[in-house]
Amino acid sequence: MPYSIDKTLCGECGSCFSICSNRAVVKREGVYLVTEMCSDCGVCIPFCPTGAIGKGKSKAEFDNKMLDKALKDKLSLKRHIAAMKYADQAPQGVRVEEGPHFWCAICGDIFEGKGTQVFFTAKASTCGGSAMIGVGVGKYTRDEFEAALQGEVTGEGKLFATKNEMTKARCFFPRYPKVFGGMILGSLEEMSMPDLIIFPVNGDQMCMISTAYTFDTGEVISGFAGSATCMMTVAIPYLENRPVFSSGDYSGRDFMRLKDEEIVVCFPYRLVPGLVKHMERTVYARDSNESE
Repeated sequence: MPYSIDKTLCGECGSCFSICSNRAVVKREGVYLVTEMCSDCGVCIPFCPTGAIGKGKSKAEFDNKMLDKALKDKLSLKRHIAAMKYADQAPQGVRVEEGPHFWCAICGDIFEGKGTQVFFTAKASTCGGSAMIGVGVGKYTRDEFEAALQGEVTGEGKLFATKNEMTKARCFFPRYPKVFGGMILGSLEEMSMPDLIIFPVNGDQMCMISTAYTFDTGEVISGFAGSATCMMTVAIPYLENRPVFSSGDYSGRDFMRLKDEEIVVCFPYRLVPGLVKHMERTVYARDSNESE
């Protein structure tokens, strides 16, 4: 692990346990331990009153190409993994999406191995919900907004019965403390140190992921179903540093080209190295033992 706790110095105050956003510190048999979920951030060190936290024997591996290959191999993924990184302006060499376009459609292109990195902004968004993923709000007049709601969103046979129900659903979105200029979207194998990754999985693959994540943390992965849930898979992992899954809404599933048996799962990137390591300790360890 990147960090370790010297049990002879530990005062068992639990400060490291409370401060670790990666859920990398656990308490077992009365002793605090650092697990493979540690991302080497070092946030816990200044909070330890006894100086019990020190460098471990390894470092967290954030090699995007290696992690991309490991996830594809271990999960037998047939499609590509999308990566996202917030930025206030497009990096040199990254095309600015002029739009109008759907965020989920760009993800669908990446899943299928098409296209290159793009910088997605509220100006280009036709989602009507770009604020929900922290990239601002498109410029609509009141009349245009109301027309869009009546034409596509509210009423019989659409997503919500009325605007009130849509408002209730959006209350589940956490609020971004900062609005970014945009989001870089591309494949994980092409993007170093993204903020998030998102990719389609089937039920068996989701079971493998959730087992590996829960193995040391003891936490479950929660999910969402309903309308506009594809965007909820972005806000919660980024702001709360925890993975989520979603069935997506009807239009999102179409644009992402999800198959009937697929859902999408989104992970904070700094949790991915631990996830990959835990796969070797859970389902793969079980399969290895059964074959002996």
